[in-house]
Amino acid sequence: MLLSAASSNTAMAPGVTAFVKDNHLTRYSVASVDLNGDNRPEALIYAMSTSAGGKQSDLCGSGGCDLYVLSLTPTGYRQISDISITRPPIRVLPTATHGWRDLGVTVAGGGVIKGYEARLRFDGRSYPTNPTVPPVLQLKTTIGKVLIANDPPLP
Repeated sequence: MLLSAASSNTAMAPGVTAFVKDNHLTRYSVASVDLNGDNRPEALIYAMSTSAGGKQSDLCGSGGCDLYVLSLTPTGYRQISDISITRPPIRVLPTATHGWRDLGVTVAGGGVIKGYEARLRFDGRSYPTNPTVPPVLQLKTTIGKVLIANDPPLP
């Protein structure tokens, strides 16, 4: 399994660079991991703000920020998922569904009384778009490898 992480000032794969540019991201964290076992990394981008939002977290609400899952191509990307209201830590879990590794995200804020970790399973096309509604499962124990540990710092 391939794991790596990069901040917004580290050299990135061309697909990640293109996604950041296309979406005008200014505050984000990037992690690379082979989610589908093809020996090529996918990218997870935890996005907080765009150039339109200035230094405000315009991609976040009280429940968290957007997490994008991208399949990288030699020169670009294909967006697999846009998952709203996620919070770090973002984990890759030891389990898999439909050939893709499950993801763990923290769910807290936005009316959630006690935070918890949600297990996101691939449905054959994408991951769930919201970690607070079925078919997402609440994990009873914290498992997996942390890919994105904290909110990215302000630029």
